[in-house]
Amino acid sequence: MEDLSDSNSELSQKIVDLTESGNKFEIENDSHKALENYHQAWALLPAPPERWDLANWISSCISNLLFDSGNYAEAKKWAIIAIKTKPPRETSSLIDFAKICYELGEKELAIEHFDKAFKLGKKRAFEGFDNKYLNFYLDNIKV
Repeated sequence: MEDLSDSNSELSQKIVDLTESGNKFEIENDSHKALENYHQAWALLPAPPERWDLANWISSCISNLLFDSGNYAEAKKWAIIAIKTKPPRETSSLIDFAKICYELGEKELAIEHFDKAFKLGKKRAFEGFDNKYLNFYLDNIKV
């Protein structure tokens, strides 16, 4: 994963500003403008976008916004990118993907990714997420 700020600090800052602006729109419940900003930020990443450190943050923002709006199928596509671009010990991308799978009824895939997150961070990995996901995992994990 390359740090875009090392090779192009101006572009990196523009992408950060767009993503932070998207976060503000999301807080203000303006999902349309938030998603617009996130997609603009993504489009500014030099090709291939997945090689940059900012890709995980942007794809996670998009995935979470789509999840919150109930668009699980589209959220899943972005969650896959977030997993591919996540730092080695980061667990949120795994939980985000697993909770999408859970909501789509893809229980085995959900358990698999909840398990990966649990192995990295134990119960702490589930902090900040609805308890139903940890409970589901603990009820279904094969020991």
